[in-house]
Parts: sequence; structure tokens; C-alpha cells
Amino acid sequence: MPTPVLPWLLVIVLLAGCAPAPAPVAVRDYPLEADALLHGLGPTKTCRNDRDCQEGPVRAVCTLGTCFGLLTTDERVTRSLLVERLAAADAPVQAEAVKPLLAALASETTTTGQKMAAIDGLAAVSAKVPNGDIRAALRLAAANGDEGLATTARLALGRSGDETVRSALLEDLTRGTELLRAEAARALVSAVRVPEVKAALVAALHDGSPVVQLAVVRALALVAQEPGISSKLSELAARTPAFRYEVEQLLAGGVK
Repeated sequence: MPTPVLPWLLVIVLLAGCAPAPAPVAVRDYPLEADALLHGLGPTKTCRNDRDCQEGPVRAVCTLGTCFGLLTTDERVTRSLLVERLAAADAPVQAEAVKPLLAALASETTTTGQKMAAIDGLAAVSAKVPNGDIRAALRLAAANGDEGLATTARLALGRSGDETVRSALLEDLTRGTELLRAEAARALVSAVRVPEVKAALVAALHDGSPVVQLAVVRALALVAQEPGISSKLSELAARTPAFRYEVEQLLAGGVK
């Protein structure tokens, strides 16, 4: 005897009615996430670790029980970590961060440290958020009379490949302090195939500082396979055994 169709249809309908409803899609508050990265969560929010400083998928940094942001901490390591987190944030979060960062850089009431933090923050978001105002603000800062501020902006522009600071960075590479020479080498990576830059970096392999030499070796990674470059790197490894492993890995293509 054939099975009646109607009861089976009724069962299917009833089961469909019992199925769980789809989970609601979380609505992210991008301005709030950006504010957490820039200003932390305020003095009334206490924390034990960075997880307590989370807004959406982003986290401020917990230091001494307080959630700090990029523009509210004077601690260099904390700032570096927050710059990394801002660089890794989603583009909508970064876009929300641009305006307050530009405002902090232009303000007469923010400290030099906060302006430096704003420069690093703007440089961090510039790859995902193309904005002519960012580059204009960084170029203006690079011409600032405060040498620390100008240097920070110059290095940030160099890392983004801005040609307007190249000659100044080449001078930093030869005449700056040990730290500045190393940072200049890192900032010139984007222009390493430019003959003038390449020659300056090769010359800097003879710098008296191992810190600078290591930065230069890594800056030459993209052109390490070129005969003229590989021979100079090999010479460095021969006279300075401490660099042998780094150079061998580089020439073998193990360092990118």
C-alpha cells in the first residue's frame, strides 16, 4: 500500500519550523575600534591583560592596569606594538583612524611624542587607505624645525617609497647617529634598485657599526643575487664571521 504523501510533508514542515534561526551578524563599531587603538579605553577601564582592552577584534595595550592607545602612551615599545596592531587592522578601522591622527599631527597642543606617534600611525595605514592628505601631512612634518619630528616623518616617507626624502635619507645613512643610519637603511629598502641607493647601501657594508651593517645586509635582500652585490656580501661574511649565516641564507634565497 503506497505511503501517504501528506503526513511526510507535514513532518518536513514541522522539522523546518524547529530548525535554529541563523545567528545574528555582529555589527562592528569601526569608529570605536579605531578610538581604542588610538586612545585606549579611558582611565575608568581597568585591565589585567590586553584581552581586557578589546573592542571588536582590536586590542589596546594594558599597562599597569590601564588600557593605553597610540596617542595616550609615552612608552616607545607600547607605541610600536600599537602601530603594528593598527597596521594589521581592517581597512574600515584604519580609515576611521586617519582623521584623528591628522588632527593630532596638526594640533599645537599635542606633544612631540604624540606627533611622532601620529606620524607612525599614518604611515601604518597609508598602504590600505590611500589618502593624499596623509602624504601631504607627512611631507609637511618632514620639513618641521623639530629634528626628531622631521626625522620620524622622513623615515616614514622613505619606507613608503616617497622620492622627495631620498637624498636626505642617503645623508642619514652616512652622517647620522648609529640608530639613524640603521633606520635610514631600512627606509631605503623600497628604493634599493635605484643605482644611487644601491651604491650607497653597498658602501655602508663597511660601516663601523655591526647594527648598521646588519640593517644594510637586510636592506640589500631584494638585489642580493646580483653578481656585484653578492660578491660584496660575501666579502663582508669573510671578514666578519658573525654575519656569515645571515649572508649565506640571503644568497641562498632564504631571507626575503
